[in-house]
Amino acid sequence: MERLKRLLRGEISDRTSRILKIIAVVVLLLMLFVMAVSQIRGSKMSTVRDSYNNFFSSVGGGGGFPYQVNSSNIKKVDVLNGDIYILYNDRSVALDGSAKEIRSFEHAYATPALSMSTDRALIYDRGGNGFRIENRTESLFEGATSEGEDIITASIGKKGNIALGTLSGSATSRLTVWNSTYDKKAFVWNCSDYSITSTALSDNGKYVAVSVMGAKDGETYSKIYVFDFEYSDPVSETEYPGTAMLAVNFSDNDTVVGVGDNKISFLKDLKKNTEVDYGSSSLSTFTFSPNGRTILVLAEYGSQNHQLLRCYTEGGRNAFEEPYDVFIKTVYASDSRISVLTNDYIDIYGLGGTRRRAREAGPSAILAFTNGRTSYSYEMGVIDKTSRMKKQPEHPEPKE
Repeated sequence: MERLKRLLRGEISDRTSRILKIIAVVVLLLMLFVMAVSQIRGSKMSTVRDSYNNFFSSVGGGGGFPYQVNSSNIKKVDVLNGDIYILYNDRSVALDGSAKEIRSFEHAYATPALSMSTDRALIYDRGGNGFRIENRTESLFEGATSEGEDIITASIGKKGNIALGTLSGSATSRLTVWNSTYDKKAFVWNCSDYSITSTALSDNGKYVAVSVMGAKDGETYSKIYVFDFEYSDPVSETEYPGTAMLAVNFSDNDTVVGVGDNKISFLKDLKKNTEVDYGSSSLSTFTFSPNGRTILVLAEYGSQNHQLLRCYTEGGRNAFEEPYDVFIKTVYASDSRISVLTNDYIDIYGLGGTRRRAREAGPSAILAFTNGRTSYSYEMGVIDKTSRMKKQPEHPEPKE
């Protein structure tokens, strides 16, 4: 009986040894495969290391945060339908709350750019003609522009339809809107005198806004057009002499916001224009929230150490503003929170202006953002959850 026990122990030991050897061989083959692919694509060893480390997070549950990334290869980090979405120079990746890779899709775009809706992402090749629509788990459609036209800018609406602004051989630029199944052009407009700089689609899928820019009498000259897909003529055409109109957005189905370099414009009922000049301040950065808020960062007298965070409601009312005596790197807005990244810390606000406890930020932080109630920071080489600062930063008093 004792001999049988020893034999059984030996058999179990041998079986365990064989399993460990098989696992070692699989891991070795995996490493060799990743290294071979990286050499073919010209990837750096940091990409190989990150792929190897993150592989184990994609098997079963995720390995948790921090999540290692190759920052030199990242174009943008955002949130897609509750997942963290990363656009690389050669692929897109979605992470769940445990840092598990839900999926990874390769692309071959020379200059990848991104537009997001609540549950879909539009990746396009700026200066090229390719584009692709994805959700959190799959690639829904991949296509190219008509006649190989180069894409200037693009946007995706909450209904899933997309708008492409392209360079055109028959006009200066062209606006093309595709339906949500991407098998039909819902609207086409040729712009003969100006270059398209931004597009936006209404949440109800009925309207498109487009900003264009050119020169007139030796100065910058912009316009915003709003179109109903049922008609060829615009619902409205608004001029902005001396302003570079940088971006348009639908804050609701009846209001278009235009952010310019020296003013912000609200087109209520799609045509009634209300403008707010920045005065002695200059625009540092801005963002739009998914539910229609517009957030600006203005540098007073052009000083990066005297900045003003300002939030507008959907209808154009000033919801709140907060002065800063430190440099604001970036600002990010979810449907319930605004994340402000400075050189030293992260501030998080509710959309009504309530400031929550500040979070820590490293010197190499690039972006602060929220996913649900969780705050994250994207720093050089890593995406991680943030932690509260023990000593809260002091803010200057608002001016009367």
